[in-house]
Amino acid sequence: MVIVSSREFRTNQRKYFDLANTNDVVIKSRNHGSYRLVPIKEEDYVMDNSVLDAKIRRSMEDYEKGKVYRMNEEETVEAFVHRLIEE
Repeated sequence: MVIVSSREFRTNQRKYFDLANTNDVVIKSRNHGSYRLVPIKEEDYVMDNSVLDAKIRRSMEDYEKGKVYRMNEEETVEAFVHRLIEE
């Protein structure tokens, strides 16, 4: 883990962005607390809270309308997902 001050981070941003790909980088600020620099990878999914809230509301409405998929007893997760994709 690498811990740097916010001033050091501002001065050498490129260095710490590169370092964050292989190490935990923590940026400490006397006035604002501490932050961890985490790279977003291709497989990460980032969404805004309003988008997430809308998806949850829509899903709850679907559930209330009975628009659900149920796993069969003894069905594996892989088999369930495969069945959903085929439908």
